[in-house]
This record gives sequence, structure tokens and C-alpha cells, in this order.
Amino acid sequence: MRILRACLTVVGLAAVLVALALAGPGVQAQQRIGGTLSILVMPGYEEEQIIKPFEQRYGVKVNSKIYPSSDQMFAILSAARPGEWDIATPDTPWIAKLVSSDLLLPLNPGEYPEVKNFFTRWQKFDQNFVKGTLYSVVSRFGFYGIVYNSKFVKAEETRSIKIMWNPKYKGKIVLFDWYLPNMGMIGRYLGFQQPYRIRGEDLKKLEQTLYSLRPQVGIIAATNSDTIQALANESAWLSFGGEWLQVLLKEQGRPIELTIPDEGGVSWTEALVILKGSKNVPAAKAYIQYVTSPEVQAKLAWANAFHAMVPNKLARKYLTEKQARMLWLDDPSRLERILQRIATREIPPDEEQWKLIWERFKSR
Repeated sequence: MRILRACLTVVGLAAVLVALALAGPGVQAQQRIGGTLSILVMPGYEEEQIIKPFEQRYGVKVNSKIYPSSDQMFAILSAARPGEWDIATPDTPWIAKLVSSDLLLPLNPGEYPEVKNFFTRWQKFDQNFVKGTLYSVVSRFGFYGIVYNSKFVKAEETRSIKIMWNPKYKGKIVLFDWYLPNMGMIGRYLGFQQPYRIRGEDLKKLEQTLYSLRPQVGIIAATNSDTIQALANESAWLSFGGEWLQVLLKEQGRPIELTIPDEGGVSWTEALVILKGSKNVPAAKAYIQYVTSPEVQAKLAWANAFHAMVPNKLARKYLTEKQARMLWLDDPSRLERILQRIATREIPPDEEQWKLIWERFKSR
């Protein structure tokens, strides 16, 4: 009888385990966190295709707000009540500033195992750390090269940033109104491997080179949407930009291509952080784990807001071949090599001087 009872117990336990497996992760008790999660994010992270499965899996209600720039994110967080926000997605150059303002919780690297599947550059990315402590996990990235209309511009011409000064393209260049990427690309043209660290005479050289480009620039676009529109209607044929510009326009049937010039490019990088005072740290950790998983990384890569690269190499398995190819994710080894030619975007030590140079450039 004891043997029979033992057998029945084993069979019953097996049945329960099978039922749980078939029901999916949403019913597992250890995943039911509950409560609310307030996220302050760039566009894409809050989309229903990403948020709804998370809410169902963890029993968490997600409240989201989108911000357009890290400057505005910092202003919102600085004015927020303690515990008002749980998650944010700052550009990684802002991590140190957020830490110095006592706004972030440190992270335990062991709680984010997907990082091992990231491209090498993002696994131990220096901007994620402050004094050796981890504060963020990279979630989305891209880089600036030369975006061009192949109807008017030959691919071989775009191998050098020098093309931007070619007289035949005078008035056909559009630049997004932001000093960091544009001045960073000019720095790469001048041969600086770390363009955001230059100062003194080197910065003066960059300033004069930037000013010399002004007659070539027909449009300084207030938003990325304006940049896209200028390329779409052929008001402009050239820009400093990346795959988020090119892929959208290619989807529309526009002959827009992207080149990483011989001088190299500059990056942009977003990361997930947990805010100090978070009222739901377990849900915040789960959200970072969830967003960095391959399937959700693919959703973020092909977000409705815009399409961009993601750090998890396995995300390509959840994209179509065409999507992965358009985002340069189809060949991880090739992208690893390309990333070696991309300078990390940083906040310059004399940031206000850089901003002043850019404002003078626009007014010329």
C-alpha cells in the first residue's frame, strides 16, 4: 500500500509539473510579483507588444511616460517625488551624472544572465559602471555614419566624411539639431579616436572645421522626423545618421543607404536603470531581465516607434531574415568588427563650450 501511495504521489507531482509547463510561465507562483511599475522611457519600451505580456506574466500594472531626450529625463527625475519612478532608459553617458545625483540603485550583475549573450562591447561596457559598481544594462544602440540617397550619391564617395564638403552637394545636407553626434562625426573626420575628450587647440580645430561645413548644410532639422522628411522628399541627399533613419526610409521604398566611413563613426547607447526609492524593485529587476531576453529584444529592435540595433545577439532568431539584415544583426561577427570602428559617445568635459560652438554654427 505504501508503494502504491508513493507511486500515486510521484504521478500526481509529475502531472502538476506537466500542467505548469503546458500553461506557460505566467502561472508559475514565483513569477507573480504584483503591484505597479512606473517607467520613464524612450519610445518603444512602452509599446503594447512589449508591455502586455510582461503584465500578464508578472501580474504587474505598468504605467509609462515617454521623454524625448536625456536632458528632459534628468529634469523629470530631479523634480520627481521619491518612489515616483522605478525604471528609466537614459543614454549611457548620463549614468555617471545620475549616480552623482544619487538617483540610481546599484545592480547585481548575476541577476542579468542575458548579458553573456550580448555583443562583446556591451557585456562590460564602461559607461554602465561607476567606480566599479554596475548601475545599468545596455538595452538598445546604434551608430552614426553617412546616410545618403543612392539616386544622387555614389557609394564609393561616402567612404570618407570628406564628401560633406563636396561642392556638388551644397545645400543638400540635412543635420539633426544636436551638437553631440554632428560634432562627434567632425571629430572622427579630423582623426580623433575619442572625439568627445578633445579640448584646447584640438577643440578650436574642430570648431573651425564645423563652421566650414555650414555653407553645405541646407537644413538643420529640429527633430529626427524632420530629418527623415527631408531625406524622403529629396530636399536633402546626405546626413550624419544611422540605421534608424535608413531602415524606415527603405521600408517606404526610398533609395537610402548607410555607410560607416573609413574615419569611423560615433555611437548612441540606451540602458535600463532602477531608480533609487523604487516602490517595486522586484518588478523593476524582472523588467530588465525581460527586456534583455532575446524575444523581447527582437520586439524592441523592430518597435513601432523606430527600428534599431539591440545588444543581445540572439535577438536575430526572432526577427525575419530581412529585418535582421536591415539592422546589421544578421552577421554578429561582422557587426563585432564594425563596432571596433565606432567611438563611444560621451558628454564632453567642457560641455557648455561645445553647446556654444554648435549654436554659433547654426547662426552662421
